[in-house]
Amino acid sequence: MRVLLVDDHRLLAEGLSNLLSVHGVEVVGIAGDGLEAVVMARQLSPDLILMDIRMPRCDGLSATRQIKALFPDLKIVMLTTSSEDDDLFEAVKSGAAGYLLKSIGGDAFMEALREVEEGIPP
Repeated sequence: MRVLLVDDHRLLAEGLSNLLSVHGVEVVGIAGDGLEAVVMARQLSPDLILMDIRMPRCDGLSATRQIKALFPDLKIVMLTTSSEDDDLFEAVKSGAAGYLLKSIGGDAFMEALREVEEGIPP
């Protein structure tokens, strides 16, 4: 699985990249905002994007809509601190295949990604 990480918190993204790499997942890039995510999705053709919701310049919901318009089959999972129902609803409406909270543990996170890869929403 080739993954693009999108989060404006670099330390979190790098830690997540390390976790994924340990589990045999290829991280093809790290974007710091939604605008970079759209460009990198075009350039890198990932299988999955892990997308934060709240970021500067272009938030994750807007980026998800743009990417899904270009690549309707690309799986995008929102990875966020927001447990707000409105954010969850907007994420699904924008085309996200899943919605995970950053408070999730590493094992549960990896299991959720495997389920997304198999077409099972987390």
